[in-house]
Amino acid sequence: MSELLTTREVQNILKVDRITVYRMLQDGRLKGVKIGQQWRFPRDEVQRLVNGLPATGSLPATGGLPITDGDAPAEAQPATAAAPLPVHCLQTVQNLFSSVSGLGSIVIDASGEPVTALSGACALCRMMQESLAGNQACRESWRAMAAGSANGERQFTCHAGLTSITAPILDGSTLVGWILVGQALLSDADAQALLDKAPELARRYALPVSAVQESIRKAPIIPSSQHDQMHSWVKDASKAMESILQERSGFIVRMQQIADLTQLG
Repeated sequence: MSELLTTREVQNILKVDRITVYRMLQDGRLKGVKIGQQWRFPRDEVQRLVNGLPATGSLPATGGLPITDGDAPAEAQPATAAAPLPVHCLQTVQNLFSSVSGLGSIVIDASGEPVTALSGACALCRMMQESLAGNQACRESWRAMAAGSANGERQFTCHAGLTSITAPILDGSTLVGWILVGQALLSDADAQALLDKAPELARRYALPVSAVQESIRKAPIIPSSQHDQMHSWVKDASKAMESILQERSGFIVRMQQIADLTQLG
């Protein structure tokens, strides 16, 4: 593979802004690879665009999901074509929720695929995302959660032993996704039990035992006295996201009506 360029370097070469770079990545005009939390772009691919040549074959994406720290906006990420959710709007709500609650959060679609970047991820979650095996296990956990869920909120414990409180996101009566908030432990006993499993987690995901142990010690604990309140907060967050979807749906209908009027006569 040729030299890898940063997003900024691609912007300078192509004379475009950051959003345009990610749009080109989304629609296939530009190929990139994920390294850690950042996108990198082979110089040959960028030069191909400069020369006006057609797109080459796809490149393998590596590394984990993008992660943003609560109050900081995530880099724009290419959304999947199947995702009907307005990513940037949902990301803003999610970031604010994580910033206020101090807990990690993410939105997944109805099939369990991630829609937003992780907000406020705890140390253990970050380690898992930066491990290829851990990242794959996270995605498998989300898919399993989505496949086994009814249209109601619930608790979900991932492959690494962290618990999230979840609530459905509906577009009208259609389930389009879930918000997961927590990436936390529910008691000191849970924390100790997970510490006992640290060597197994480290071996399974090729991570240093000491680092896994330290990340578990730093994991947030949601006291039992706050469980009901957290369920209520997460449900409120999902309702806020549903309001965004309703506004968007209404806008689309109005635009279609305008388009239909232009066809009259």
